[in-house]
Amino acid sequence: MDATIKISSSDFNEELLKKIKALLNGKSADITISIKTQENSFALNESKEEYITRISKSVQDIEEGKGITFTMQELEAFLNK
Repeated sequence: MDATIKISSSDFNEELLKKIKALLNGKSADITISIKTQENSFALNESKEEYITRISKSVQDIEEGKGITFTMQELEAFLNK
């Protein structure tokens, strides 16, 4: 299994490491941590206004029930297909 997890530095904590360890479930694996600093850049090279508009639309979509929710087991089953 290959997985890429992108998180902000504020989400990098001991709890995340515990969840990753639980996901491995005792299997042998190589883990690589890559750090990329950002300097006031917005995703997809968009302006601040475009970024805020995109995030607002995403929040609205979730509030309207247009999101998809996975349990960890469902995610693992999907990844193993």
